[in-house]
Amino acid sequence: MLVKNHIIINLIVGVILLFVIEPIYVLIVFLSSILIDFDHYIYYVFEKKRFSLKSAYKWYLIEREKFHKLSPKEKKKHKYFIFIFHGIECLAVLFLLSYYYPIIFFVFIGFLIHLIEDLIISIKFKYLERKLFLSYAIYLHIKNKVK
Repeated sequence: MLVKNHIIINLIVGVILLFVIEPIYVLIVFLSSILIDFDHYIYYVFEKKRFSLKSAYKWYLIEREKFHKLSPKEKKKHKYFIFIFHGIECLAVLFLLSYYYPIIFFVFIGFLIHLIEDLIISIKFKYLERKLFLSYAIYLHIKNKVK
């Protein structure tokens, strides 16, 4: 899902949450649900050895479009991007840390909301299995040589 769509959806979620939790926690949920995508930039820096945020965004849009046009069979052979914050493993770590640092629970909620939004898109474009586990994404990245 594109950043602008995450922002719109999470603003709506944030307004709803204002009726349930304090505004500072709503802000944490909102920011974490957007800033989780920083791993897209990290991946770009490692992959392209460049630091331009604008170039990273343009590159990602092009690569995303190419990937969405592949058939489900071609997608299974495609080298997958590794987004370190996108996966159940990251959620589990945040959830466990929230027992020691309760404020992290709101980061966990933001990440969870974001990942649910991403999962909906991954179902539409038929690559759900790649979105659930970071470990599986790493496996596919190493296994598949096709870009």
